[in-house]
Amino acid sequence: MPGLKEVRSRIASVQSTKKITGAMKMVAASRLRQAQNQISHLRFYEKKLARILHDIMEVLPVESYQHLMIPPDSNDMLIICIGSNRGMCGVYNAMVIKHTLKEIQRFEDEGYRIKLMTVGKKPFDFFRKLQYPILMADEKSLEKLNAEKAAVFADHVREGYLKHHVAGVVMIYHQFRNAAVQDLRVEKLLPLNIEEMPATPLVRQWDADEPEPLILEPSPEEVWHYMTSKYLHNHCFRILLDAAASEHGSRLTAMHQATDNADKLLRNLSLSYNKARQADITRELMDIMGGVQSGMG
Repeated sequence: MPGLKEVRSRIASVQSTKKITGAMKMVAASRLRQAQNQISHLRFYEKKLARILHDIMEVLPVESYQHLMIPPDSNDMLIICIGSNRGMCGVYNAMVIKHTLKEIQRFEDEGYRIKLMTVGKKPFDFFRKLQYPILMADEKSLEKLNAEKAAVFADHVREGYLKHHVAGVVMIYHQFRNAAVQDLRVEKLLPLNIEEMPATPLVRQWDADEPEPLILEPSPEEVWHYMTSKYLHNHCFRILLDAAASEHGSRLTAMHQATDNADKLLRNLSLSYNKARQADITRELMDIMGGVQSGMG
C-alpha cells in the first residue's frame, strides 16, 4: 500500500488536473454556444443564396458560368482536410485524418493525382511527417474565426482551383449536430453543382403562363460573379464554423469525461489515503500498547 505522502501528492496532482479540465470544459461550452448561434443563421442564409443562383442561371448563357460549373479536363484533385490547431478534443483530429487518408486512396484508385490543403496545425503536422506534398497549409483561419477570414480562405480555395486547373475541390470536415455527435462529411465545393445546393428554385409569384423576365443590373455576368463569390464565402464560413463547433463539442465532451474520471480517481485516492492513515494509526497504537505491556512486565 502506498504511503501517506505519496497518496497526498497524487491527490494534489489530480485536483490540479481537474481544475484545468473543468476550466477547459467551460471555455469550450462558451465557444460552442457562440458557434451554434452563427451556424443556424448561416445555413438559412446559404439556402437563400442558392435560390438566387438558381434564378440567375436561367438568364445566363452557359459560357458565362462554365468555369465554375464545369470541371476542367484534369487528373488533379484538391482535397482540403479541416482539423484543429490544438489537441485535448478526443478523437476529433484522428477521425478527420483517417477519413482523409481513405478519400486520398479512393481518388488515387480512380486515377487522380492528389493535391492536399490542410486547415489546422494537427492535420498539417501529421501529413508533413508522412512527407505528403501539401499545396497549402492554413493555421490562421480557425483562430478567432469570422466572416472576413472565411472570405480570404474561400478566395484562396477558388484561386487554387482556377490556377492549378484541378478537376475538383473536396472538403473533409466534421459537421456539427450536437455536443456529443459530429458527422464526418466529404463535400465537393468546386465545381459548383446547383442541383446539390441546399435549396430549390424560387417559386415565382407571378402567373406561370406569363413569366416576368429577370432583370439584373449592372449585368447578368457581374451579378453572377458577385453572387458566386458571396455564396462561396458564406459556404466556406459555414463549413469552418461547423468544424470549429465540432471541435468545441468534442473538447467539451472530452473534458467532461476527464473531469468525471478525475472525480472517480479522487474518491479512490481518498479511500486509499484513509486506509493508509488508519493503518498508520493502528501501528502507532500497537506500538504504544506494546510499550505499555513491556513497562508493566
